Amino acid sequence: MTEAEGRLRLCDFIRAQRTVILEDWERAVRRIPSARQLDSPQLLNHLPLLLDRVASLVEDVHTGERGSLEELPEIHALQRLDVGADLEQVTNEFALLRASVLRLYGRYLGGHGAGDVELLLREVERFDTLFDEAVSIAVSRYTRARERLLVALDRISEAALGTEDLDSFLERLLRVALETTEAVDSVTLLLREGDALRTRASVGLVLGGDLAGKIAAERRPLEVRSVQLLQERGTRALYGVPLIAGEELLGVALMGSTTAFEFSNEDKLLFRAMVGRATALLVQTRLATREREAREETRTRDELLRLFNAEAERQSETLALLDALLSTAPIGLSFVDQALRYVRLNRMLADIHGVPMERALGRTVREVLPDEETNALEPLLRQVFQTGKPLRDVELTLSSKVDAGRPHHFLVSIYPVRDRRDEVHWVGMVVVDITERQRTEAELRRAAEFRERFLGIVSHDLRNPLNAILLSATTLMCSEDLPARHLKAVRRVVTSTERMARMIGELLDFTRGRLGGGIPVSPQPMNLRHLVRHVMEELEAGHPGRELHLEAEGDFQGAWDPDRLAQVVGNLGKNALDYSPEETPVRFTLRDEGESVVLEVNNGGTPIPAEQLATIFEPFRRLTRASPHPASGLGLGLYIIESIVRGHGGTISVRSSAEEGTTFTVRLPRHAVRADLSAAISPLPSGEGRGEGIG
Repeated sequence: MTEAEGRLRLCDFIRAQRTVILEDWERAVRRIPSARQLDSPQLLNHLPLLLDRVASLVEDVHTGERGSLEELPEIHALQRLDVGADLEQVTNEFALLRASVLRLYGRYLGGHGAGDVELLLREVERFDTLFDEAVSIAVSRYTRARERLLVALDRISEAALGTEDLDSFLERLLRVALETTEAVDSVTLLLREGDALRTRASVGLVLGGDLAGKIAAERRPLEVRSVQLLQERGTRALYGVPLIAGEELLGVALMGSTTAFEFSNEDKLLFRAMVGRATALLVQTRLATREREAREETRTRDELLRLFNAEAERQSETLALLDALLSTAPIGLSFVDQALRYVRLNRMLADIHGVPMERALGRTVREVLPDEETNALEPLLRQVFQTGKPLRDVELTLSSKVDAGRPHHFLVSIYPVRDRRDEVHWVGMVVVDITERQRTEAELRRAAEFRERFLGIVSHDLRNPLNAILLSATTLMCSEDLPARHLKAVRRVVTSTERMARMIGELLDFTRGRLGGGIPVSPQPMNLRHLVRHVMEELEAGHPGRELHLEAEGDFQGAWDPDRLAQVVGNLGKNALDYSPEETPVRFTLRDEGESVVLEVNNGGTPIPAEQLATIFEPFRRLTRASPHPASGLGLGLYIIESIVRGHGGTISVRSSAEEGTTFTVRLPRHAVRADLSAAISPLPSGEGRGEGIG
């Protein structure tokens, strides 16, 4: 080793003791809770390369050269972002690595002497400068990658909103991936169908081949660069990621480039994150498809029952038609006579009972079925014989003979079959196995409840960091030391944070309404006119130059929740300002109607389309009409407004035309009755989250 006056130079010490340094660093890093889950290769990743590069640059003190860490691929921060680590952990890891090097080198110097102190200090100064540069590069690339990641995930969620068609959603998804990643010009999604992968959507060149099969087999991301087969098709680089939900492989996503020979680590991280979000949305779409198929199955069954009953009433045509229907019907069918003997049954019902069809014909129900089923069916059959009235949709839970004795749920309908004298000659029975449908419905309910609870938990937990951001940004704005060129950026931070806080507040109100029994309402004596005037002053401050007028005559004293009504007035006023031309006024009108008061908010501009008025108060609806200030919320504003009004025992309505403009009318009882809060919150309609509306 080269020595400087009897000691190893710092650069030579780093090279010689690299393994010891990394072992010391790993022991320190393992104290960070989020780092304990990483194995050694994941934890160390490119750190040996970083130490070698730092040693070479520290040696510049002796050689007189001057290098930089910029050309070193910074993958450490990106890999930590990929496993969910925050920026604080990344910077802590660099700090611990710096401390390990300096501590071990100091211990070494204690036994060998410092030598030339000036030269030693220059080496340490260069070492500190390099680590400061490494931290700066890591922070910059982590921040940029995280910002791109959040934007991409938000665009994917927006692409999924408002569509039930899987192919349309997949095409939107691929275009988001194409526009978000830098060097990518082709994206293909292959979904699993049985044991094969089939191309379901593609933008640019159609990618696939052996790489997709290898990714599916190994269930891990793979990359191919500069392969002749790819070059012949015009693709220089190809990267693929499996779509995995739990233990199930759903498909493979591939991205390719005709210009770059390899993808950046940032692009690969972004693509993996987008594929992960797409996998969750695909699972949700599949659950919705199952629900739709279950509804279609129910409609088919009801139609079969209707046809079957109509044909059964025509005794002269029954037998030939009946045998054909029995043999082809996808449900269990049978007929028994007054002795409860089977005179007709189909293969489906025989399979449900777990007995051969030939054995059942001519025998009684008790001779064919075990006691459990006999005790359940015999009383129902006799009841229909005695009363002549059908029994529809009786649910029974019985052990399945074809499913290892596991309980199955059946829907049984029993009806009389009359002869020409209008006497009950036979009794027909229809049996449908609804076990899978009930499992699907339970799974869908659990998925919906989890999603809503997840929204509530995440929204609640986001408030603390948002408050910290807003407080810090506000403090900066009030600081006399803030340079003028930074003021605009700080104001943008404050504005964006306040907008996000409003969105989180809407999500919390929505979740509280859905899961917590309703949005709480706390009435107290107040003057509605004073509250409306106060809210208008706030709106005027935020929209300088706009005209706001208030007309009010009468007594507006009552008992309401002032905070919630301020939320109603503020949201209606903001919508009116956003969806009306700058030169037109917004009018607030209060009317005293004795036991109730009426608030109207009117604005000019493009009217709301008539087809959207019926669904305007449903959640996740955003209006599609033109606006000088397009809304960027979640589509929950009017849903929450209606919930608050209903919580006061009031009503809200809207009318809109080109001549009159748009007018929202709120009618409140003067003394709000604390209505049943579960009734104050509208349930989500069928097709939750589809379409557009005001946000």
